[in-house]
Amino acid sequence: MSRVTLLTRSVMFIVVLLGGCQKPDFTAVNGGHINLKDSQGRWLILNIWADWCPACRKKIPELNHLREKGDIRVIGYDFDGSQGQLLLKKIKDLNIKFPVIEENPLPTINAKNPTSLPATYIINADGKLLDTLYGPQTEKDLSLRLRKLQTSIAPDS
Repeated sequence: MSRVTLLTRSVMFIVVLLGGCQKPDFTAVNGGHINLKDSQGRWLILNIWADWCPACRKKIPELNHLREKGDIRVIGYDFDGSQGQLLLKKIKDLNIKFPVIEENPLPTINAKNPTSLPATYIINADGKLLDTLYGPQTEKDLSLRLRKLQTSIAPDS
């Protein structure tokens, strides 16, 4: 094998290796990495909740079930900005089964702080914020809204 061929293959390997490396947008409190964009075409529901919010407490089981289906990603963020052990305690107390992040996601998605809770942000597979919902929604409500958004948007948008 010539030096040029070896060098070319080495450079191509490095480009492929580095091309697959992307800093995650968020890190879940359990250490998992989360990106807004999804290579598998799954959309993302970002839920802003608080443990003192009755509507938030009611919505969490709906989000848990929606996530278990696997075709939609769900992440959460504590409106109060809790971190570390306090956040882990809230997650356990509320029986949250979806990833929860410690860093405020709103600047990353170019959204303002919610005026009421729970706040739900719907993000397409390209990482673009498409809709914001306030107040309680059922799993059925969220699924219908997602389907409506998915069918109204061209695949390349």
